[in-house]
Amino acid sequence: MTLTKAGKATETMTTGKGLARRQEIVEAAAAILRSEGPAGVSHRTVARRVHCSLSATTYYFSGLEELLEEAGRLNIGRWASRAERVAEAVECRVGDLERAEALEVILDAMVPRDEILLGHYLQLVAAGGSKPVRRAYRTGRDRLNAAMTRVLRRIGSAAPAELVIAVVDGAAVSAISEGRDLRLLATNLLDAVV
Repeated sequence: MTLTKAGKATETMTTGKGLARRQEIVEAAAAILRSEGPAGVSHRTVARRVHCSLSATTYYFSGLEELLEEAGRLNIGRWASRAERVAEAVECRVGDLERAEALEVILDAMVPRDEILLGHYLQLVAAGGSKPVRRAYRTGRDRLNAAMTRVLRRIGSAAPAELVIAVVDGAAVSAISEGRDLRLLATNLLDAVV
């Protein structure tokens, strides 16, 4: 038996059931983080979403900060995985991509199709106010940048991944705030940069 930072025994966490419950709690916290931002994540809201007792959410984590950081890691991992899948797919393609196809590939790697865009960007902005989420996002960003670098290399662009990500993120904020079509706006901006 080992102890967590809070001095709690982790014996239960090493069982399949304990690990599954912990993962379920992290996934619920990550979903709340994506939809409501860090302020929406509490032990109580997570317990409600998982349909478990409040004590179950506090048992597996030394505190809310640890839970938020794990949720942040899960989210940035999801985004990086999406970009990695796109990079793998485009690297397997034979021949050059048409310009419009290349720009669409960048957007597929960057813009979530399975989330409400407003919620995605609101929680990204709100993440800056939460140290553990900010730390997780900053740490995981290297993986996202590496995947985007692969995509850009394959389409023949020398633009830095950080610049392309910033252009897409800026286009998304403009599209949301002005009621415009993100893909059209981002495509036009990327065409000038990539």
